[in-house]
Amino acid sequence: FSVHGACGAWGVLAAALFDWGKGMDHVNGWSGWDCIRHDDGPNKGACRSDVWAGMFGANVLEIFMVLVWAGGLSALMFTPLRLLGLLRASDEVQESGMDETAHSPPKAYNWDAKETQ
Repeated sequence: FSVHGACGAWGVLAAALFDWGKGMDHVNGWSGWDCIRHDDGPNKGACRSDVWAGMFGANVLEIFMVLVWAGGLSALMFTPLRLLGLLRASDEVQESGMDETAHSPPKAYNWDAKETQ
């Protein structure tokens, strides 16, 4: 979580916080390097000045939805595995260690008396 989750969330927030637009009232990220313009009314075609809060809110919502999506799918996958006991090694395997019981060859920790002297 610390790399892909927290740093990814920071990247999404940083995109809104450090949008190098014309102050906090313009957003350049949505429209390339141009401002978001009014679609209609007397200011049609002029740059809008009320879009930063909307972009920041959209980025916060995106972070929340990614957490819901990833957490929900993880729960759907890992809860049945946990209930079936497939996520935990047996007590015997844990006691002797996974290197000795599940991995081969066990040369990584081959401690002979000759090698330690």
